[in-house]
Amino acid sequence: MGNERWYRWYGASQAIASMLLLNGYWLLFNLPVLLLALGLIFPSSPRQFLFSLVGLIISFPSILLPATFALFGVMRRWLYYQEPRQAIGGTFWRLYRENYRRSFAAGLFFGSLALLLLGSYRQIDSFQLPVLAVGYLFLSIILLVWLLYFICDSVHLAAPMRLALIKSFFIIFWAPLQTLMLLGLLSGLALLLVLINPLLAGLIVGGLGSQCACYSYLRIIQKAQAKAAPADE
Repeated sequence: MGNERWYRWYGASQAIASMLLLNGYWLLFNLPVLLLALGLIFPSSPRQFLFSLVGLIISFPSILLPATFALFGVMRRWLYYQEPRQAIGGTFWRLYRENYRRSFAAGLFFGSLALLLLGSYRQIDSFQLPVLAVGYLFLSIILLVWLLYFICDSVHLAAPMRLALIKSFFIIFWAPLQTLMLLGLLSGLALLLVLINPLLAGLIVGGLGSQCACYSYLRIIQKAQAKAAPADE
């Protein structure tokens, strides 16, 4: 009994350490994004603010998305294949290189949609703002979940990008309960970021967020496969 409890604690501590290390690689690759974000939040001049803003827009498809694809890819291997949590750095770098073109294209696509949504939001008349703000919030949430499911689908299956975009979009509405659960987990994670130290939160946000999204996506896929199995037989 004592040995079994010790092995459980050891397994849990190893999983936490691996997730922290994986999140560390993700933060390391996103270091330019973090510096630009700090420059945007605490600008010393209007020129620095503009430079940071343009830099963040450029770094979204070129830095943030490729690193996030690699993060999700490693997490998916842990959850789906139960792979040993070893050689994290090598696996992260390999997935980063393998998915760079796809992640860059996805960054351009989703970044353009986000800018379009933000631009149209700023054009709203002040009298219409309370009414339409809810709609824009809903669209923003849909866009975020669509992006997360697309990343999960891209690292899970080698489907063409257009097909992956369509499938990941309809997954949102095909499994609404699972999507709501994912939103609940992400909301809890966001609340955690607000309540605890931002530096400490940065050490876990990527790992926990990717784990929530990958777990939700894999549950949906397993559910779809279970429904399709009797029909195939």
